[in-house]
Amino acid sequence: MFTLSACESEGLFSAIIDDNWIEDEVVCDTDTTTVSFKKVAYWDGDDMDNMDEVDYDKLTHLIYGYIQVNADGSLVELSSDEEDDFEDMIAAAQGEGVEVLFSIGGDSGDTNLNTIANSSSLRNTFTENVLDFVEQYNLDGVDLNWQTPTDDDEGELFESLVEDLSDEMWDEGYIFTISVISGVDDDQDSGDVIDSSVFDYVDFVNVRAFDTDNSDDLHSSEQDAIDAIDYWTGRCVIQNKLVLGIPLYSAGDAVRSYDYIVDDDTAYACVDESEGRDYNGIPTVIAKTEYAMSYAGGVMMQSLDQDSYENQSYLLLDVINETVDGYSVSICD
Repeated sequence: MFTLSACESEGLFSAIIDDNWIEDEVVCDTDTTTVSFKKVAYWDGDDMDNMDEVDYDKLTHLIYGYIQVNADGSLVELSSDEEDDFEDMIAAAQGEGVEVLFSIGGDSGDTNLNTIANSSSLRNTFTENVLDFVEQYNLDGVDLNWQTPTDDDEGELFESLVEDLSDEMWDEGYIFTISVISGVDDDQDSGDVIDSSVFDYVDFVNVRAFDTDNSDDLHSSEQDAIDAIDYWTGRCVIQNKLVLGIPLYSAGDAVRSYDYIVDDDTAYACVDESEGRDYNGIPTVIAKTEYAMSYAGGVMMQSLDQDSYENQSYLLLDVINETVDGYSVSICD
């Protein structure tokens, strides 16, 4: 039996497999950087109904998603209604001191990103279009949500695209972030194809610690979060750049928003399973946030449009904010 281990103080990660042969050893630089804890939220642009009810001052970063990309490197334009809502959200969030980014890709964006990354001329066109979009809407930066490079070849393409986008964004003083999968269990192979040098080119990394497949059978348990942080720390992501994702939706018999679940019965906000669904109730969100405060550089909500706006006593944004500020959240006691 052999194990994967992360040593926080020295930043040493070793993987030992198959009859004592050492297949790979990654030595990370000692992490001496200061942590500025981030409260990040994605917002699904397909559901803008509750955007006026958000206390944006409880966030540090808001990421609007997803803007899709065409195979020629152009971005898919927003409709006039989408544009109006987007501009209103940007103004409201930035007015509270929140840095607003837009996210490219998502679940359906991988194919065209692969095509673009495979061509230096398309990468150049793409990065210029991204910069134009940021400047057009007076945004603070961009998030690349190419979620699953699947092999070493795609990992190299991912790295090339990240480097080009980073150069363009950082030269102009903008924020650049990426989204990655958990790196846990079935996700590890896809995580492994991302070279550790990628993390030098980003401001922070949004870790989608969702839909993992471990022994507790929950799609995003506290243990999943711990395992994801351990994995990416071992891949040399420094603590300040490591942002832990928390899902505001369920898996199981039905995929439902946290808002839907709490509307069904407010008691469900205090557990992780109900009616054949598993999700993150308030105690788990508190535990994950507290763990992230010790071992990561922030938390990320996926996505804030699914929070409990009909029963605002159970808002997870408030739970996270109060936990970070050191208050005892007692609604589930």
